Order: sequence, then structure tokens, then C-alpha cells
Amino acid sequence: MLTPNDNDEDFEIVFVSSDCDQPGFDSYFNTMPWLALPFGDPAIKSLTKHFDGQGIPCLITLGPDGKTITKHGRSLINLYQENAYPFTEAKVDLLGKQMDEEAKNLPISEYHASALNWGYEVHPKCVRPVDFGSMLER
Repeated sequence: MLTPNDNDEDFEIVFVSSDCDQPGFDSYFNTMPWLALPFGDPAIKSLTKHFDGQGIPCLITLGPDGKTITKHGRSLINLYQENAYPFTEAKVDLLGKQMDEEAKNLPISEYHASALNWGYEVHPKCVRPVDFGSMLER
């Protein structure tokens, strides 16, 4: 679970639902330990439009100044779990470099199994570029 360390700044998680009905909202919200905007709150539509919220669930992180840190919080948590915090570009770059270093030491036979554990469907080192131009000529 994401919780700030003693040395970190405090943060707050607020659930902004895109559920279609109150029972759906209640079912999902009852599993969460954080705050939420009430189901159907008019601010939900404004926030979704302002932050261009796409996909369910969507995790957008904001800094203390209210500026967007990332709109890709969900992907970052899927990939790096709690290590993604505080979601900054510098942190993501560091985690990416660490993952690349770990991948260098894996035997080819381990790429796909390990990739699934890290949130990839295939490891980036396993995917070769595709020349779509030559494919279209066939």
C-alpha cells in the first residue's frame, strides 16, 4: 500500500468515480481507505475533462502546487508498484534504468516470465522493431 515515509511530504488520495450507478460506486468505494467525491458530483465531469482522464481506472498525481505530476499513475503503479512514488520524472527515469540493468543480467529464457512479473506483457528487450513499410509491400 502506498503510504508516505516519515521523511516524505504528506499526500492524499481522492477517488473520483466514473461508475454508472450508485451501487457500482458503493461497491468499489467500500474497498478503499481514502476519500472520494460523492457519486454524481458535478465536479467529476469537470475534473475528467480538465485532466483528460481516460481509461478506468485512471490515476493522476498532482504536486502540492496543484500542478500535474503525471497522468500515467496507473501504469507506473502497474509497472513499479509502490516504488513509483512520488511519481516524478526523475523517479521514473531511475526505475527504468534499474529495470534495464536487471534485464541485462537475465538469460534470454527468463525474459518473458520475468517481464510478466514486472508488468510488461513482453520485456522491451524481446521486442524487435517492425518495418511496417516492408510488410505493406508484400
